[in-house]
Amino acid sequence: MINWDLQDAIAAFVDSLRPYFPEIHDQYLALLHGFAAVQSQLLSLLGFPPVS
Repeated sequence: MINWDLQDAIAAFVDSLRPYFPEIHDQYLALLHGFAAVQSQLLSLLGFPPVS
């Protein structure tokens, strides 16, 4: 059974974020890069060779 009201609410929410997609994309990439850098540093501290 499909809840059309819920589907319409989700679509409206996504459409409301559309003007901010470039900023959201940039924040996502910055967060992803930061996460990878921290994990690489942690693995280096644990004795694994750094990833280049």
